[in-house]
Amino acid sequence: MFGFFFQMFLLCAGAFLAGVVLTWLTMRSRESAAASPDVAPLSIMEEPAAVAPAIKANSRTMMFHTPESPYYKRMKGDAFFHSPEDARRAGYTMWTPRPRVPAVTS
Repeated sequence: MFGFFFQMFLLCAGAFLAGVVLTWLTMRSRESAAASPDVAPLSIMEEPAAVAPAIKANSRTMMFHTPESPYYKRMKGDAFFHSPEDARRAGYTMWTPRPRVPAVTS
């Protein structure tokens, strides 16, 4: 009986440690991409005053929006860039519309 509980403990502890390591590796790669010194966001949590038009980015989804995006006005953004190239170099991808799938009628 003790052997079964010990095996379950080892299984749970191993799964927990694997999750911790995978999370750490994922966050480490995002930090290194965002911390490149040549391409850094203009500011965090406040929009630039004199930069027009600014590229708004979301650091959680790693996507950026240009003024042509339909979501540009309603998104707050937590990182801002001068150009789409700066955002791409920082590891962000441009928002693109999803293709509409026609409804299947039978």
